Amino acid sequence: MPFWSRRGADPRDVAWSEFAAEYEMAPAPDLAERMREYFALGQGVIAPVYSLQRPDQPQIVLFDQRRDRSGPTGSVSSLRTGVVIRSPNDYVPVSLRASARRHKVLEEIEARRAGGQRLEFDDEQFDAQVSVFARDESAARGVLTPTVRSVLARLLAAADAVSPDTLPGAVPTAGVAPQVVIGARNLMLVVEPRTPLEFEPLGQLVTDMLTLYAAFTAAPLQAGGEPGDRIA
Repeated sequence: MPFWSRRGADPRDVAWSEFAAEYEMAPAPDLAERMREYFALGQGVIAPVYSLQRPDQPQIVLFDQRRDRSGPTGSVSSLRTGVVIRSPNDYVPVSLRASARRHKVLEEIEARRAGGQRLEFDDEQFDAQVSVFARDESAARGVLTPTVRSVLARLLAAADAVSPDTLPGAVPTAGVAPQVVIGARNLMLVVEPRTPLEFEPLGQLVTDMLTLYAAFTAAPLQAGGEPGDRIA
């Protein structure tokens, strides 16, 4: 792109364009409303949206969402970034949400919003780092194998580390917790730090999400079944 054509352009839009070119992703604005509807993203402009889709591989979708929220102290604007992995086949027979651990009160609010309950595991390290919310407890436990839990905990820890509010070695108590939404064919990571997510960690988060996808698709084999056993 000629230098002169960038004058007056939004720096983040330019950075998005450069990031997308490096990862061979294409603009996909037509997916914005589909992402909003499927993941219940609510109000706020979803742009830009980029996608990478190759034969026999899951589709990767990345986006920013600008949100304005009003409260007693006035309006607050925020920018959250989403990483979505979309599969052509069902591979998880349950919907659930997982987030970096926060205060118990915030977890109760999230549980009510998700219409489920927070699950506890016989895994103290995982429980200390991650909160999982699901309506179908039995099905959720069935897919959250030790390998999946390990990958999920690493992913959310990495996502939490991009927030300037996070102190090394501490469980964050403020700020919006990064969250993974898990559905039959879709995984979505949402990160909403105090300042817009940088692109260097975004590349690593995409890799971590693909690792989580691989862990979920491998889960039936670890349980002694066949790959199709988890397809509804």
